[in-house]
Amino acid sequence: MPFKGAKRLALPLAISGLLLTVCLIVGCCSSGGQAGSGSGGRIHLEFWNTMEGAEARIMPDLLRDFMTANPDIEVNEVKVDFYKARDKFIQGVNSGAGPDVMRADRFWLQEFVAKQLVRELGEAQIKEELADMVPIARGVITHNEKYWAIPISVDCLGLFYNKKHLAEKGVSVPKNFDEFAAAAEKLTDANLGRYGFFIYPNGWYFEPFLFGFGGQYFAPDGSLAINSDETRKAMQFLQHLKDGLKAVPPVSLRANAYQTMMHSFGGGQVSMMFSGPWAIRSVLSGAAFKDDTDNLGIAELPEGPHGSYSPTGCQTLVINKNSRSSEAALRFVKYMYSIEVQKQLSMVNFGLPARRAVFALPELKRDPYLQTFIRQLQMSRKIISSPRRGEIYAPLGDKLKAVLNGDITPEYALNDFVTEWNNRR
Repeated sequence: MPFKGAKRLALPLAISGLLLTVCLIVGCCSSGGQAGSGSGGRIHLEFWNTMEGAEARIMPDLLRDFMTANPDIEVNEVKVDFYKARDKFIQGVNSGAGPDVMRADRFWLQEFVAKQLVRELGEAQIKEELADMVPIARGVITHNEKYWAIPISVDCLGLFYNKKHLAEKGVSVPKNFDEFAAAAEKLTDANLGRYGFFIYPNGWYFEPFLFGFGGQYFAPDGSLAINSDETRKAMQFLQHLKDGLKAVPPVSLRANAYQTMMHSFGGGQVSMMFSGPWAIRSVLSGAAFKDDTDNLGIAELPEGPHGSYSPTGCQTLVINKNSRSSEAALRFVKYMYSIEVQKQLSMVNFGLPARRAVFALPELKRDPYLQTFIRQLQMSRKIISSPRRGEIYAPLGDKLKAVLNGDITPEYALNDFVTEWNNRR
């Protein structure tokens, strides 16, 4: 004979089991974020940050201010190497994990969308943000007429030059490639150990020459078009600067070329280089500029036969499709796009904000370099793009290094590049 209280015990146990099942389904007993719920039911967000330098150093203050204004959210910042972040994010999301939010480069975004790794942001959700967005940035986050990220900065390249060097040699700021080559030669003075220009053999930095000579990465049908007379002319122009005019420092470009360029220009051994707003603070700490910041000049890039072109960068914030706290993540992303945060990021790194209202702020209007980069952004000629464009930079940079170090000819480099590219597909 069953125990008389069994039925009375069975009912509450069944109800408890039902409630637990429902709770697990809707998530009310689990974390609001990827990392789980903290004390007091706070939502935990994990943010993968690929920033470096001054931007990275102010992030703790920005996160503290966000969490003070949003006491129900805790953001855990994880610093991730920029060059490893793309693959790490893809692997994480595909395994059902990854961060709630990641700072992502423009060239990763289209792949993330195609692979369904990130959440779409509804137009109604970001209506105010879209209304104030820099057009270039809005174009980056838009795919198939939908929005997939919030931009937090844009950038491009400019011509950095040492004003004293140009004045000493009677050289004007070059406006085109012919003037640029002549200026680099005249600024070179072997007796002083000084050279006119430093070539950074990187695919992104090669674009002003590639597109200035009329080259393209891709044809209108999407096929690879880099193996062309125009691309060869661009490589030969750099070869002429280095080997013909001897206007480039005779150093190995196989490793640490960027660091060598920055040290050489900042120290006064090089008169001109191409770089972006992120380099300004480092340059101003160099021996040639730290006691006379007015000595630094920045101008628009010289034009090639087919016009002026600068690659355009854009850093964005994406929300992982697996995030269980997408509303909180969107709050954080919007905060990073706010006028105050955009102003702070721009001021600390001389960067270009992704929203128009920030450009009108007095602090940025006083920036002696900002207007040059704004003009450069507006000058760039249209090119044919592709979802695979971001994959070109590293292998193209490797071929460029080999050419400039005298290992192979431009013809061989481009033929080899095409073969390797086709084998990767």
